[in-house]
Amino acid sequence: MIAHSLPLLQNPGRAIRTPPGYCQCARGVCDQDYKYTTLSRGTFLYPSTPSVIANTIEGAVKILEARQPKHTWRSWKDFAVAGQTIFCEICRRMRFSDFIVADVTTLNFNLLFEIGYALGLDLPVVPIRDVTYEKHMMEFDELGLLDTLGYLNFQNANELANAIIEKQPFQRNAAPLVNMNSQQPLYVVKGPLSTDSEVKLLAVLAKSMLRFRMFDPRETQRLSLHEARRQVGMSFGVVTHLLSPERKGALVHNARCALVTGLATAAGKAVFVMQEEDVAQPIDYRDLVTSYKTPEQLSRQLQPFFNRVIEQMQDGSSDGNRAPSGLLEQLDLGDPAAENEIQALKNYFVQTAQFQQAKRASGRLVTGRKGSGKTAVFYAVRDSIPKRPTYLVLDLKPEGYQFSKLREAVLSKASEGMQDHTLMAFWEYILLCEIAQRVTDVDFEWAQLDEERRRAFEIVKEIHSEQPSADQEDFSERLLKTVDILVERFSAKGSDIHALKDLTAELFRETIPKLQKPIALYLREKEQVWVLFDNLDKAWPVGGATPADTLIIRTLLDATRKLQRQFAQHNVVLNTLVFLRNDIHDLLVKTTSDRGKDTQISLDWDDPELLKEIIRQRILRSVNVTGDFDTVWRRLFDGHVGVRDSFGYILDRTFMRPRDLLNFLRRATEIAINRGHDRVLESDIVTAEKSYSEDLFVSTAAELRDISSAYEGVLYAFLRQSVRFTPEELSKVISSVVPSEIIDQVIQILVWFGFLGVQEESRDEPVFAYQQRYNVEKLLVPIRRGQAFFVVHPAFHPSLQ
Repeated sequence: MIAHSLPLLQNPGRAIRTPPGYCQCARGVCDQDYKYTTLSRGTFLYPSTPSVIANTIEGAVKILEARQPKHTWRSWKDFAVAGQTIFCEICRRMRFSDFIVADVTTLNFNLLFEIGYALGLDLPVVPIRDVTYEKHMMEFDELGLLDTLGYLNFQNANELANAIIEKQPFQRNAAPLVNMNSQQPLYVVKGPLSTDSEVKLLAVLAKSMLRFRMFDPRETQRLSLHEARRQVGMSFGVVTHLLSPERKGALVHNARCALVTGLATAAGKAVFVMQEEDVAQPIDYRDLVTSYKTPEQLSRQLQPFFNRVIEQMQDGSSDGNRAPSGLLEQLDLGDPAAENEIQALKNYFVQTAQFQQAKRASGRLVTGRKGSGKTAVFYAVRDSIPKRPTYLVLDLKPEGYQFSKLREAVLSKASEGMQDHTLMAFWEYILLCEIAQRVTDVDFEWAQLDEERRRAFEIVKEIHSEQPSADQEDFSERLLKTVDILVERFSAKGSDIHALKDLTAELFRETIPKLQKPIALYLREKEQVWVLFDNLDKAWPVGGATPADTLIIRTLLDATRKLQRQFAQHNVVLNTLVFLRNDIHDLLVKTTSDRGKDTQISLDWDDPELLKEIIRQRILRSVNVTGDFDTVWRRLFDGHVGVRDSFGYILDRTFMRPRDLLNFLRRATEIAINRGHDRVLESDIVTAEKSYSEDLFVSTAAELRDISSAYEGVLYAFLRQSVRFTPEELSKVISSVVPSEIIDQVIQILVWFGFLGVQEESRDEPVFAYQQRYNVEKLLVPIRRGQAFFVVHPAFHPSLQ
């Protein structure tokens, strides 16, 4: 980071003391006059409530005025403007301040927007918080955005004033240097819940031809400040979706959106902020928010935003971004979420044995722990299939939540056998409709080359057009519409078991045969048909899937096998791959009598050399270096941390999954760049370990909470405890937060997650679940024999201590 104490008359990359050429609030050129604005040493921003904290901050400002009279100190209450223009005045005063002091004792959306805006202007920001006020502490941990800025803690006005004086000059948190991303110009902040509105939003974005990247809190629990600034910086447009305050997780998500919106607004990006329901908005950015009542309104409301993004792209506007120059600044390890790097992944995807098996259709199920690279394999297999008219590929990404309505309104009223029968019909219908949809979407020109093929194509097109979901352009929307129709028809027939039998019979006897034969006849000229399914279990908590959830998977597999047999009669080759988390697969195996009919391809990362190759390929793609792993690594990273080689040190603190490794390395790189280093030093790795550990702690705690509210405080029971436990000591720690009857269950969950491992007395190193392919029962055998003790994974040590 760069020390700064003088007035920011020449702010890097942008003259902030002149009105901006485009203001999101004014929807055009800024209409404010900066001519007579005076300079300030520091500007204090804070909520008016709680008043006891506001009074303390105002007291500190008076102390600073008395002790440093040569400098001007201001708080937002000094601005004396009407409520509707308050942010314009705050914006102006920010631009003429050496630094911004922002109170973050509570999660206040106005303040977070202002912090984001100040950071977007490249101003030093000093977060302060009253350590005696405990409200929102856990939410701040979950948010994580401000961790890298650090906090000035205070309990009274004098303490705060002293801290401000002692810590000067405050350092500017340098914005990362990025290239504009014209291939994926939009950045979307997704919510923790996949509502119908979010499905519609993503469908509209997908149809707009403007590709997008996403932050998905269900995949990555916390968004770092560096990553938020990097993603906003490379974008032409930013979309944030505010949830209703009544929804679970809305507080943290909406706070994240406020800060990202502030970053984007200051950087002059096109911004679209959508709000579920009519909700009173924070005054600073209420003019930026578009409310909607029905998802159908979004298409029309997004159009002006799309136009603004396209204008920026055509203008070649990069808002003064300076391209990365040094090796470390150029280093791009890619996004841990494969969805955000579909194109780039082609350049550095490592073709593992598991990928080759999937590519050859040697299995039907691809399984792995969250973050193990299932989605990367999904896209790699899809892209490896020849791009010829004789190949048809369906890449389907539903999400488990989309079946909740079907499960609750229909399946819950049926017997197990009837559920099975209904879901088989459902899946067979969905698969046939999707094949027909893909044929009509991509095969028109090819069909015109042969008269017989053209007639077969027209028959498929006509039959498909008769289906109720055919008017929807996105698979998620078609799936939701089909579920809605089933629920509606079921309710209309009386919502009992006889109604369900009638509905299923209608599908089997009429609709499915009507679709199946013409589609099979048309596909006879295809060499292969591929159906790839990912994300089915995305919204299901670990260990929390219901029998109905696993039934959804099992009947999908049964339906694909049935369709495979039917197509084979017409010499049509159908290959199916379903990508699943390994815990869902284990549950599926336990509840299925015929366990051997679906071959599993397991993504287990037990070879460090393979992970080295993944990192080497990503480094080679982004920076001008060559050589084997050791040569490339030492160009960018210190070789050792203490006496341990640095890559091994980092690997020991991850769960041997690509996503974990990438997250750690990105943290280390961020810290090194912020410190002005030209390579990642040992001290940067040690600091990154603390940040990564906190991220991992928060995300694991959230996953435990998703399983059951009873597990919510389990990890917190280990704070400032030993990292080694006998079984009796471990039970005592856990019993402080959960009932005694579920202690064994909690221990098994903690072992499965990798939080706890087993250290045998005769061995030097502990063993964790990912090293035993998540066979927890086998791992616990030495414990039950009294020959081992439990240990906490090293990745969690910094966050616990």
